Amino acid sequence: MRQAVSMQSQLNVRSCGDELESACTSMSRLLATAGHDLRQPLQVAVFAIERALLRSCDPEIDKRLATATKALHRLGAELDDLARFSQFPGGLPVKRRPVALGQMFADLEEHWSSFADACGVTLRLRRSDRTVVSDPAMLMTILRNLVGNAIKYSRRGGTVLVGCRMRGGEIAIEVHDQGEGIPRSRLKTIFEAFDRAGRENEPQSGLGLGLTIVLQTARALQHSIWVSSREGAGSTFIVTLPAADSQY
Repeated sequence: MRQAVSMQSQLNVRSCGDELESACTSMSRLLATAGHDLRQPLQVAVFAIERALLRSCDPEIDKRLATATKALHRLGAELDDLARFSQFPGGLPVKRRPVALGQMFADLEEHWSSFADACGVTLRLRRSDRTVVSDPAMLMTILRNLVGNAIKYSRRGGTVLVGCRMRGGEIAIEVHDQGEGIPRSRLKTIFEAFDRAGRENEPQSGLGLGLTIVLQTARALQHSIWVSSREGAGSTFIVTLPAADSQY
């Protein structure tokens, strides 16, 4: 009798495991498909705005339309991240090569400057001539999410600072914000899916997937990432990765 119960328990556990794996696979396919399919209406919107820009003679309207276009391009990049992340639940494929941080920082500034202005936040990127070893698209995914979050959670009138420094044979890229900080009780769960990082009584936009994608991407690249925060003073996210001259 005990043996029968034990066998039944094992079958139940195995069945639950199979169902969970099947559900995760289905969810990954759903997210990948959604990320791909949503790009079509997004491209239509971008095309319509760009056509409107060509026919506009009002500088203020031009500025607003340009801001909207950049926001839609950001959304497109985030959908690409979601589709790529969901397509490889077993691990993202990595293509490492030397990456110049100067150009990457310039792209980040172009990507986020209008959003920072709209939020009343100053975005400062300390240009660097350093070269690191990483997958450029995946590293951009990490930094784009970290900078976007830093702007989103900063106080109006605050500054987001992005820079890097040498640490032995590695380079640490740091993203500082001047927000309310992360409560100590939430630091351990900050990278979990659907955690929005802010205070519990503050309404937040978005799905809360950005930092989960950041962590999984950093793990695939074998880059270290951690966060330090002081409530009322802001947070700092740090990514460490090898310097190119230490491997090439």
